[in-house]
Amino acid sequence: MYRRIVLSILLMVITAIAVTAAPTAILVDTSRSVPASQFARARTLLENSLPALTREGPVSLYAFNDKPELLVSNSTDAAALKASLEGLRQGGRYTLLYDGLFEAIKDLGKVKKPGLILLVTDGKDENSAVTLEDAATRAEKAHVAVLTVGMGAVQEKVLRRLAVLSGGNYAGYLTTLNSAKLLGSVGDSISKLAPFPKPQAPKKVAAPAVAREAGAKIPPPAPRTWLWVLMLVLAIAVVLAVIGLLMMMKRGKSQEDRVCEKCGRKLNMWEAECPICLAEELSITKPGAESATPVAEPLPELDPELLKKNPPSEELENTIILDEVPVLVLKRGNLPQRLFQLPPDKAVSVGRDKVNTISVADKTLSGQHFRIVPKEEAFFIADLGSTNGTYLNGERVTLKELKSGSVIRAGQCEFTFRRDQKRLN
Repeated sequence: MYRRIVLSILLMVITAIAVTAAPTAILVDTSRSVPASQFARARTLLENSLPALTREGPVSLYAFNDKPELLVSNSTDAAALKASLEGLRQGGRYTLLYDGLFEAIKDLGKVKKPGLILLVTDGKDENSAVTLEDAATRAEKAHVAVLTVGMGAVQEKVLRRLAVLSGGNYAGYLTTLNSAKLLGSVGDSISKLAPFPKPQAPKKVAAPAVAREAGAKIPPPAPRTWLWVLMLVLAIAVVLAVIGLLMMMKRGKSQEDRVCEKCGRKLNMWEAECPICLAEELSITKPGAESATPVAEPLPELDPELLKKNPPSEELENTIILDEVPVLVLKRGNLPQRLFQLPPDKAVSVGRDKVNTISVADKTLSGQHFRIVPKEEAFFIADLGSTNGTYLNGERVTLKELKSGSVIRAGQCEFTFRRDQKRLN
C-alpha cells in the first residue's frame, strides 16, 4: 500500500514537472561579423550553462549565418548539446538573424507551451526574408520570450527592442556575464512567461431571428462607403480641372499682350520671337550677304627679317604628350592620404591580408575584399565575397565599371578612382 502511495506521488511530481518545464532554444550567431575571440567566449559560457538549462526542460540548439540550421532538437542530454556547441565554426557571407529567430520561434510554437529563446548575437542582420517585427509578432502569438546576449560590435538598441517586443530581457554584453548571471536572467525570463491558452471549442452563435410580421416596414439599407469615396474623388477631379482651366486662361491672356521689342509687332501665343525680325537677322548672315569690312590699323614699316621664325632647338622639336595614368587614392579616417598607381594590364586586389597588391590594416575589411580588373582600356571593380560588402558611389556592387572620380567604400576605407595626366617627352 505504501509503495502505491509513493509511486502515485512520484507520478504526480513527474507530471507537474513535465507540465511546467519550459522548452528552451539556444540561437548562436556563427557569422564572420563576430570576432573569433568573442565567439569562443560565448561558446564556453553556453557550455557551462547547459547542465542547469537541461534540468529546466528540453533544449534545442540552432546556429545561423547564411541560413538557420537546427543542430539538436528538444534534448535534455547536456553532453550531446555540449558536443554540438564545440563543433560550431564561423563561416558564411551573410547574417540571417531574423530568419533564424523566426524559425526557432515557429518550432517552439509547435510544442504548445510557453518557451524561451536564448539569442547570442551582435544584432546585425543581412538578407533575411522577414523583419524584426515579423519575428516579434510570431513570438507573441507562440508565447515565446527572447533573452538576448550581445557580443562583438553589438547593436544594443536592436537587442533591447527585440527583448521588449517579445516580453523577454536583455541579459547584457558577453564580457560582463558568467554562468550564474546568465542563468539568473534565464530564470527571470521563464518566470514571466504567460501560460499558453487552452484550446476552446468554438461557440455556436445562433442566427438572429427575423420577425416578418404582416405589414412590418423593412428599414432601408445603410449607405455604401465606396459610393461616398467615389463621389469625393469626382469632386476633387472637378476642382482640379477648373483650377487648371483658369491657369491656362490667365497664361493665354498674359501672352496675348506680348509685342516685339524691335518692331512693335504683336506676337502670337506660339511665337517665342518675332519671325520678321528674325528673318532680317538671318538674311545678313546668309551666303553672299555683304558684311562690314574691319578697319585695319596703320602699322609702322618693319624689317621683314623680324617677321620670320627662329630655327627651333633640338629639345623643342620633341612634342610633349599627355598620358592618362589610372590611380587609386586611399582615405581612411584622419590618416594621410595614400596614392597607388594601377597597372594598365594587371589586376589589383585590395584587402586586409598581406597577399593583396594593396594591403590595408583595417579589421572591417575582409582578407581579400575586392579586385580592380583592367579590360580594353576600361577598369572594373569586382567584390570578392566580402563580409561587409563593396559600395560604389553609395550602391552595393558585385561587378561594375569604374569611372574617373568614382568613390569606393569598403569597411572604414574610402578609395577614389582617378585618371591623372602624366607628361611624357
